[in-house]
Amino acid sequence: MRYQTIASPYWPLGTKVRITYRGKSVIGFVEDFGPAEWAVAQHRVPAILDLSELMMADLTGVRSNVVLVRFEVLEWGSGRVFRRSGTGHDLAMGRS
Repeated sequence: MRYQTIASPYWPLGTKVRITYRGKSVIGFVEDFGPAEWAVAQHRVPAILDLSELMMADLTGVRSNVVLVRFEVLEWGSGRVFRRSGTGHDLAMGRS
Protein backbone atom coordinates (compact mmCIF):
# COMPACT_ATOMS: atom_id res chain seq x y z
CA MET A 1 0.00 0.00 0.00
CA ARG A 2 1.16 3.51 -0.67
CA TYR A 3 0.87 6.17 2.03
CA GLN A 4 -2.54 7.55 1.01
CA THR A 5 -4.22 4.16 0.60
CA ILE A 6 -7.43 3.50 2.50
CA ALA A 7 -9.25 0.20 2.25
CA SER A 8 -13.03 0.12 2.54
CA PRO A 9 -15.52 -2.56 1.53
CA TYR A 10 -18.36 -0.02 1.24
CA TRP A 11 -16.97 3.08 -0.47
CA PRO A 12 -16.25 3.19 -4.21
CA LEU A 13 -12.64 3.03 -5.34
CA GLY A 14 -11.25 6.54 -5.72
CA THR A 15 -13.27 8.00 -2.82
CA LYS A 16 -11.34 10.80 -1.10
CA VAL A 17 -11.62 10.71 2.71
CA ARG A 18 -10.34 12.84 5.60
CA ILE A 19 -9.50 10.77 8.68
CA THR A 20 -9.13 12.54 12.03
CA TYR A 21 -7.73 11.14 15.28
CA ARG A 22 -7.15 13.28 18.39
CA GLY A 23 -7.12 16.48 16.37
CA LYS A 24 -4.72 15.30 13.69
CA SER A 25 -6.01 14.69 10.16
CA VAL A 26 -4.79 12.97 7.02
CA ILE A 27 -6.40 12.60 3.61
CA GLY A 28 -6.40 9.36 1.69
CA PHE A 29 -8.11 7.57 -1.15
CA VAL A 30 -9.94 4.26 -1.28
CA GLU A 31 -7.66 2.08 -3.38
CA ASP A 32 -8.40 -1.32 -1.87
CA PHE A 33 -11.28 -3.40 -0.57
CA GLY A 34 -11.23 -4.42 3.06
CA PRO A 35 -11.33 -5.06 5.90
CA ALA A 36 -12.97 -8.47 5.56
CA GLU A 37 -16.48 -8.95 7.00
CA TRP A 38 -15.15 -11.00 9.93
CA ALA A 39 -12.68 -8.21 10.79
CA VAL A 40 -15.37 -5.53 10.53
CA ALA A 41 -17.70 -7.45 12.84
CA GLN A 42 -15.20 -8.33 15.58
CA HIS A 43 -15.04 -4.79 16.98
CA ARG A 44 -17.55 -3.04 19.27
CA VAL A 45 -17.71 -0.23 16.70
CA PRO A 46 -17.43 -1.89 13.27
CA ALA A 47 -14.01 -1.50 11.62
CA ILE A 48 -15.21 0.00 8.35
CA LEU A 49 -11.84 1.15 7.01
CA ASP A 50 -8.20 0.24 7.04
CA LEU A 51 -5.35 2.74 6.65
CA SER A 52 -1.89 2.18 5.23
CA GLU A 53 0.64 1.45 7.97
CA LEU A 54 2.45 4.75 7.40
CA MET A 55 -0.77 6.78 7.55
CA MET A 56 -1.75 4.96 10.75
CA ALA A 57 1.67 5.68 12.24
CA ASP A 58 1.32 9.38 11.45
CA LEU A 59 -2.05 9.51 13.19
CA THR A 60 -1.43 7.28 16.20
CA GLY A 61 2.32 6.85 16.58
CA VAL A 62 2.20 3.12 15.76
CA ARG A 63 1.88 1.33 12.42
CA SER A 64 -0.74 -1.17 13.51
CA ASN A 65 -3.56 -0.23 15.82
CA VAL A 66 -7.32 -0.24 16.29
CA VAL A 67 -8.66 3.19 17.20
CA LEU A 68 -11.86 5.17 16.89
CA VAL A 69 -11.48 7.86 14.24
CA ARG A 70 -13.71 10.44 12.66
CA PHE A 71 -14.06 10.37 8.92
CA GLU A 72 -15.44 12.71 6.30
CA VAL A 73 -16.01 11.68 2.70
CA LEU A 74 -14.68 14.62 0.71
CA GLU A 75 -15.43 13.25 -2.75
CA TRP A 76 -17.09 10.04 -3.88
CA GLY A 77 -15.07 7.89 -6.24
CA SER A 78 -16.42 6.39 -9.43
CA GLY A 79 -14.83 2.95 -9.07
CA ARG A 80 -16.23 -0.40 -8.04
CA VAL A 81 -17.78 -1.11 -4.65
CA PHE A 82 -17.07 -4.45 -2.98
CA ARG A 83 -20.12 -4.68 -0.65
CA ARG A 84 -23.38 -2.77 -0.56
CA SER A 85 -24.56 -4.15 2.79
CA GLY A 86 -23.24 -5.84 5.91
CA THR A 87 -21.88 -5.04 9.34
CA GLY A 88 -20.92 -1.38 9.47
CA HIS A 89 -22.55 -0.38 6.15
CA ASP A 90 -24.86 2.19 7.77
CA LEU A 91 -21.95 3.66 9.73
CA ALA A 92 -19.87 3.95 6.56
CA MET A 93 -22.72 5.74 4.80
CA GLY A 94 -23.21 8.20 7.66
CA ARG A 95 -26.37 6.56 8.99
CA SER A 96 -26.63 5.34 12.56
